[in-house]
Amino acid sequence: MHGSSAEPERDTWRPNAGWLALAAFVLFNSLATNLFEIANSILHFEEQALAVPNPLDRAIDDAARMLMYGVGVVILWRMADRRSVFLLGLGLVSLTPFPLFTAPLEPLSRDVIAAAFNFMIVLSYAFPAFAMAFLEESGIRLPAILKWIVRLGMVLASLLWMMNVLAGATTLLDAVPRTWLAFPQRLSTLPYVLTMGTLLYGWIKADSQAGQRMFLLFVAVSMSILGNLLFAYFDKGTNVFPRAVINISSVTRVAGSLLFAYAILKHRVIDLGFAINRTLVYGAVAFTILVAFGLVEYLAKITIPHAWPQAGSVFTAIIAVLLFLSFHHLHHWFEHHIERLFFHKWHVSEGELKRFIGSAGQFTKAEALCREFVAELRRYAQTSEVALYLRRDDGDFCLETGALPSAAECYPEEARAFALMRTEREPIELAHAHSGLPGELAVPMLDQQGLAGFVLFGAKPDGSHFRPDEEENIGWAAHQVGLDLQALRAKMLDGKIVNLRDRLTATEAERDRLLASLATSKA
Repeated sequence: MHGSSAEPERDTWRPNAGWLALAAFVLFNSLATNLFEIANSILHFEEQALAVPNPLDRAIDDAARMLMYGVGVVILWRMADRRSVFLLGLGLVSLTPFPLFTAPLEPLSRDVIAAAFNFMIVLSYAFPAFAMAFLEESGIRLPAILKWIVRLGMVLASLLWMMNVLAGATTLLDAVPRTWLAFPQRLSTLPYVLTMGTLLYGWIKADSQAGQRMFLLFVAVSMSILGNLLFAYFDKGTNVFPRAVINISSVTRVAGSLLFAYAILKHRVIDLGFAINRTLVYGAVAFTILVAFGLVEYLAKITIPHAWPQAGSVFTAIIAVLLFLSFHHLHHWFEHHIERLFFHKWHVSEGELKRFIGSAGQFTKAEALCREFVAELRRYAQTSEVALYLRRDDGDFCLETGALPSAAECYPEEARAFALMRTEREPIELAHAHSGLPGELAVPMLDQQGLAGFVLFGAKPDGSHFRPDEEENIGWAAHQVGLDLQALRAKMLDGKIVNLRDRLTATEAERDRLLASLATSKA
């Protein structure tokens, strides 16, 4: 894990209509099959009609599938214009459809469900595609043969799926042996093996900074797909599996989902933390209030004497008011502990940035302040690509300190990005600004005279986006430093004025002396 990796290229991929339609189909198919299985297990009591006859095993399996489905949905929802994140969410959701081969259905419905379920085997190639895209976004070069193996496997799986559909719907392939059309065991496990191999290769090649995140991702994906590997291995064509296989699959799905949550929130393998932070806080508060309300109401009902029949509604109202009044305190408590668990590093970095800004007014030279400010921004944003530009007397903005690849030494005052910064007065994402400035983020430095300068940020080494709280903190810091630089310029001008006044006074004294000497010589 001590190899080197190239500088990552920023991927601003957006799914087209085809990708969105595919995601919608996968989401609907997975949710519909699981809900149908749950309804079937409740309404239908013949064990031979249930894929998982044991009620406890079935409940655990349903919960594990829905948990992984939820993780996949959240990842799809927060893909942040990254192809790898979209493919990961698509792959996770494609693991969750329930096989309804034993359900009491009409033959036509059974053929349609079988075609939809087998299509998920084709979609399992979203996992190796995700792994390759993730490594490319991290700047790791992949062997060309690996890409060709994934493409050939996906093409072969697609052809077999289409031949299965034709064989079930028409008589065109009646002469073809059914064994030729079946999905071979090795073929169905190939995408999972390729995924684990690709992520393992990335872990070996990644530098020390990305190695831990890559390893966590490898373990999380491996645990998520282990259940499907077991089903593929024990598949005898009867769609009936040993109880141990079902339970192990459920455990690995839960473990994989929890590992994804830990890797995303704690180590930012995928940058979802800011969005999920509020969800965790308010979700925990709401859950606690509901549980507390139900528990206290239950205890009140069993302890209040029956002689006071109206006491139940009175106590329920009192409990509801007390819980409502305690919401703020519960919210503060959960917010503190959740952020301490998952986002402690963010708060430490923010505190160090604010500490530096608090001392920025003590610098006596603008050059030193700019140099140290860029160093602090590099530490806070965890990127070496930071460049600070200041406005010159002619109105152009020229590089003061720092560096950014492909950035020019000076930029004219009338560039489009500068107009946006003057108008919005906050950081702008350059990918959506249609400007000629390089990098990912441009942060204005404003003073009383307008745009005094700006800071350019390049892409982060791990390929993640700047979080909203990062942009807010960087924008605030740039504004404060802009004011400090204005104060330094004012102080410098005051010094020049004092120097000019002293020189003027000395000149006037010398003039008076010369005039006095001239008058004396004439006399």
